[in-house]
Amino acid sequence: MTFLRGTALTTAATLGYADTADLGPTAGNGFYKRWPDDLAVLQEVGVTDLRITLDWARLQPKPGTFDADWAERFEQILEATRAIDVRTWVTLHDGSIPRWLDNEGGIDDVEALSTWWPRWVESAADRYGDHTDGWVPFSTIPPAALGAPWADTWSILGGGHAPVVASLDLDEAPVDADRVRERCHRFGVNVSVAPLEPPPSAEHWGRALRDAASSAGDRPLVVAGFDAGTTDPDLAGQLVEQLVDVLDDAIGDGVAVERCFVEPAIAGPDSSVGLFDADRMSTPIVGAYLPADALGSGRSQVLPR
Repeated sequence: MTFLRGTALTTAATLGYADTADLGPTAGNGFYKRWPDDLAVLQEVGVTDLRITLDWARLQPKPGTFDADWAERFEQILEATRAIDVRTWVTLHDGSIPRWLDNEGGIDDVEALSTWWPRWVESAADRYGDHTDGWVPFSTIPPAALGAPWADTWSILGGGHAPVVASLDLDEAPVDADRVRERCHRFGVNVSVAPLEPPPSAEHWGRALRDAASSAGDRPLVVAGFDAGTTDPDLAGQLVEQLVDVLDDAIGDGVAVERCFVEPAIAGPDSSVGLFDADRMSTPIVGAYLPADALGSGRSQVLPR
C-alpha cells in the first residue's frame, strides 16, 4: 500500500499575485491561458489529486463581491479537472490576501479575520462546493485562525459532502493539534524545506510525521503541501525521493498517510522547482514522485470520508 500522489496549483506560481493582493502584482507561469493543456499533462503523468487555490484577491477584489469573469474561470478549471477524473481539493488561502483585508489588519489580525474569513468561506462553498472533492481551506492554518476562524470554517464546510483538511506546519502540528483535531475529517501537515541549510534529514521528517500522526488521533494524515525549496532540479528530485521513502516507511509502520500534494505543479518565475518547469518540461521530481508503476494508481478509488 502507498499514498495517493497529488500536486498543487499555487497562486504564486500559476497566476502570480494580483494587483488587488497584498503581495502583488507578480508574474505567473502562463497558466491563465494554458490551463487546459496543463491539466491534461498532469493527468497523463499520473497525478490523481490536485489542490487548486481559489485566489481570494482576484475573486473578491472588493469585500463580499465576486468578480464575474474570474468566478467563471475558476469554475471552468474545477469542472475540467473533475472531468478528466482527477480529484479536486480546494484551497482558499495559500499566501496572499486581498489588499482591502490587509488594510483592515490582515491574516494575523483576529478581529479582521473573524469578520471576513467566514464570509469568504461561505461564498466559496456556495459557488464551488459542487465541484469540489475536498477542502484544504488554509495551506497552513495561521496562528490567528486556530480559534474562532477555524471553528467557523468547520461549521460552514464540515457538514458537506467533501472532507475538510486542517493543515498545520509539520513541526508545529503536535502543539496545535488539540485546537483543530475535532474540527476536521483529515489532519494535514505542510512540509517546507526552505530556508533550512542543510535540508532536514529523513530521520527528522520521519519522527515529525509520526508525532503528527499521533496527534491526529484516528484521522488519516495528509501531506497538504511539500515544497522542495530549491531551484536546483536534481536536488529537488532527491528531496522528493527522500520524502516518498519517508512516507512509505511510515505507512509500513502503520501510519495512515492517505495522500500527498507536492508543490508547485508547474514552476513559476520565482518559485521552487515543480513537477514541470515554466516551459512545461518535466523535472526529476516526476520520476522520483510518479514512478512508472504508480502512474494512474488510485484513480478508480472512491474518495473516502
